[in-house]
Amino acid sequence: MKQDPIPAAMGNVPLWHTAAHAREKLDQIIGGFVDAATSGSNTSDEGCAVLALKVTAGLGKTATTLRMIARHGEALLARGHVLVYVPTLDLAERAHSEFLRLAPNVPSRVIRGREALRPDDGSRQMCENSDLAKKISGFVTSVTQALCRGMDAEGNFVQSSCATGCPYLEQKDVAGPHVVFLSHAYLTTRPPIDNDYNVALRVVDEKVWPTLTRISRITLEEFMRAPPTAVDEELLDTMAKAKALVVNGLQRHLPLHDHLKRNGLTTESIRVLADTEDNARKHLILNPTQDIEAKKFRIATFDRQAFLASRRRQRIFSLLSEKDSGHCNNLRLVETDVDGAPRQSIELFTMEHVPRDAPMLLLDADVDTEITERMVPGSQLIAIESPPDADIVQVKDLTLSDTWLLDEEKGAGRRAAVLGILKREVGRAAGGGVLVVATKTVLGALHTDVTGIAPKDDAGLKQPLLGAVPRWFGPRTQGVNDFESFAAIVVIGRLQPNVSDMEASARAIFGKDPLPIVSHDKGPLPAQNSFHLMRDDADGPAKSYIHPDTRVHSVIAQTRERGTLQAIARLRLVAPDRRKRVVILSNVPLPGFPISRIVAFNQLAQGLEHEPDPAGYLRMEAALRALRRRPVCGTRLSASGLVADLPRDFETEPGAKRFRRGRSTSHLIALCQRIAAANNWPITAVRLNKPTGGKSVPAILLADPDATLPIARSLWPGFTPHLA
Repeated sequence: MKQDPIPAAMGNVPLWHTAAHAREKLDQIIGGFVDAATSGSNTSDEGCAVLALKVTAGLGKTATTLRMIARHGEALLARGHVLVYVPTLDLAERAHSEFLRLAPNVPSRVIRGREALRPDDGSRQMCENSDLAKKISGFVTSVTQALCRGMDAEGNFVQSSCATGCPYLEQKDVAGPHVVFLSHAYLTTRPPIDNDYNVALRVVDEKVWPTLTRISRITLEEFMRAPPTAVDEELLDTMAKAKALVVNGLQRHLPLHDHLKRNGLTTESIRVLADTEDNARKHLILNPTQDIEAKKFRIATFDRQAFLASRRRQRIFSLLSEKDSGHCNNLRLVETDVDGAPRQSIELFTMEHVPRDAPMLLLDADVDTEITERMVPGSQLIAIESPPDADIVQVKDLTLSDTWLLDEEKGAGRRAAVLGILKREVGRAAGGGVLVVATKTVLGALHTDVTGIAPKDDAGLKQPLLGAVPRWFGPRTQGVNDFESFAAIVVIGRLQPNVSDMEASARAIFGKDPLPIVSHDKGPLPAQNSFHLMRDDADGPAKSYIHPDTRVHSVIAQTRERGTLQAIARLRLVAPDRRKRVVILSNVPLPGFPISRIVAFNQLAQGLEHEPDPAGYLRMEAALRALRRRPVCGTRLSASGLVADLPRDFETEPGAKRFRRGRSTSHLIALCQRIAAANNWPITAVRLNKPTGGKSVPAILLADPDATLPIARSLWPGFTPHLA
């Protein structure tokens, strides 16, 4: 079913607040929510309250939240833990440092995963056997109880030799409630904290849905296989029937839930099949008392493939038991290449559930209403946005895609133009700092163009590029304040998400929607009229490439448009201490982001950003530059005069007339004067009068005024020159 396309505007113009008013409002809203969490009044019939705040980067959403938690710290911890989730461990450590400054007496700490480096020894990991822990994760009920410590079959406490003094396990032993800082990854697993206490408040900072989505695949052969242990014959018959119906429904693109129901299966009977598969599955059996070699042997000989296939069969049945009717976007039949041969498989698209046992505050400049509703149903969304205070220029005619910039024949010249723009911006910033953001592939090519050496790793990509600091698009730009003092940013191209990957994410997020996800299988996404939001309310027409399914497009925009906006946000453009500059080398319209000027790429590359007539400028500059090589430099500006005086650049009078069309004499004289000023050439305008009278002929000479009239007489003896 094809849906109506989204509005061409790509989103409404934000309701702007001044920075001061926005921060005041942020204080009130976050302060009120945190205060309510201290008394438990944030609950509702649907569960604990969830507030999603769409806040412009730079207004201080994280700092305000930490300040409010510090203010109410004692009351919050009296109810349980406060968990603050951020994208990375590095950001968790930064946020914790800030919180310690605000509330040194409130118990707080950072949770580090098994593979993280120890804070007291940066050469060693938190867990000595993190490689084994990673291998068995998902194949045992508890990694800690399998590898480290727990109760044996007789109820005795046992532990491995490495458990004593293990810094990872010591995190579990810290007693009492804390304000805990941890990465997004812990949203889907229980963190190592004191489980005797509930959670009083959860704060999720920055975009989190990519962490929650899961995509897996099972071949039809594995799907049709019986459970790994004996199952009641009647259940086996029901299971075989259900599997056949699932495959048939997927092949025919039927509303899968309706198809199963019409053929006698209920949600309850399907749920029984999921439980049967779960109970029949053979788990990896480990215990802490086994020596390391015994553990490695068991892991090596465990049938991981059979376990995963069983778990995916269970997941399919669980998904089909979640509703009675409609399509199942979570499942899709595909043909893939397996060991060189085509095989059909079922793809599973799921989203992990976010815990709803405590009030939750979502902080994200890129909050999408529909995605948030699917992730945490019943959440309230409030936008607090302020306009950027910066000079923002964007190209209007090119996307500067990786393919365009890396073209074998023309890519080097195109990248040279980009490097010219970057060099000019570094000079303009005068030591104020310039951030340049592109894809890793493009950054690597630019480094190679400049140094002749291709970067080998991320550290090489981060090396200065013509005096600018390079970074790449992606989640690691989220929440980073390292560049807030920089004077400028140059954004080259944009993220180019694979449409199929975005459709997969949409299936995971919108899996329970009644309408099927519409796939786009052929060619580029269709173009639709859109616009750039202009600071001066001028017309800024543009083209946007829109997926036919609005839900998929919301996911694409979160990666493509919002990836660019996340990069720009690193400069913190709200009420900066000085005016900053943003150069966007891509024509993708950015929703809700006001642009100062849109220009052609070549215009920007030529340094003609503010030139009102760039095409005329480039043509006349080339003509006048050639004219400078003559002993006497001058040209008439009429169509016939251009042909007579500049025959190499204006070969025919009709061509010269086309050039003059729409360009008045005063416009052309001013254009020549701007060209001369930019090149430090002298220039003087004259009027040439005919002996027979009539309209004078406009002309310019590349000479000082005191030398102009004699030169004009020698150039055009049939005219009487006068200074214009």
